[in-house]
Amino acid sequence: MNKKTLILLIVVFLCFVFTSCSQNKTIQRMPSDEKWRIAEEYFNRGKFNRAIPYYQQLVLERSSFFVADAQFKLGECYFNRGGRDNFIDAIFEYQEFLRLFADHRLAADAQFRIAQSYSRLSLSAEYTQEDTNRAIEHFTRFTERYPTDSRVSEAYTYIAEMQMKILEKVYLNGYIYYKTRDYPASELYLDEIIALGHRNDLEKMSWFYKALIHIDRRESEEAMTAIETLQRYFPESKEVRKAETRFKRMNSRFFRFIYSL
Repeated sequence: MNKKTLILLIVVFLCFVFTSCSQNKTIQRMPSDEKWRIAEEYFNRGKFNRAIPYYQQLVLERSSFFVADAQFKLGECYFNRGGRDNFIDAIFEYQEFLRLFADHRLAADAQFRIAQSYSRLSLSAEYTQEDTNRAIEHFTRFTERYPTDSRVSEAYTYIAEMQMKILEKVYLNGYIYYKTRDYPASELYLDEIIALGHRNDLEKMSWFYKALIHIDRRESEEAMTAIETLQRYFPESKEVRKAETRFKRMNSRFFRFIYSL
């Protein structure tokens, strides 16, 4: 970066700082009802960036009539902007709202939004599921605190989706250990899925890899049990045919070996 570019960047930064300071001072001098009116106008037009400074100033006015609603609307601004950083900011603002105004008419909305924000932060099953677990925790808290709320059924739907992602993570752990040929570790995870008895794709694939593990170990009886379970619960699946083919190959190699002796 040359000297002229550096100077230009510094000038732009200083202009931004001075403009922001000037804007904040202008907002500070406004009556509370005027701040609220402008903030709401920007919010309703989807101009969340422009609404935020007005809500922030209202939040600082602890004796203001608008402080609680402004605190909640700050969370709404960040939530509606979307993106990881904004969801994190939204969670902070909603939690601050609940800390200060636990009995407010919007408390249920704030709790639901916190849970939704964590669900938005939840990564796919290949990654850590900390935010997924937090989403489950906060949706559960919502159903317990507000059992008559119209969104309880929606919260349970979210919980089911998040729990499925946790199970996908368990299955993927088993699959990864299978691919690295750490069969004991793989079976721990696959058995966790199988024990649930959900009869879904995760259980189907868990039985499939259990069968392959036993085939690789030359454990004919256990392999046959796994294949028969696949046949019983998932008779039309291609995994049944694949496992049967692998089992036949194992036996043919075994008999050729015995015959060569």
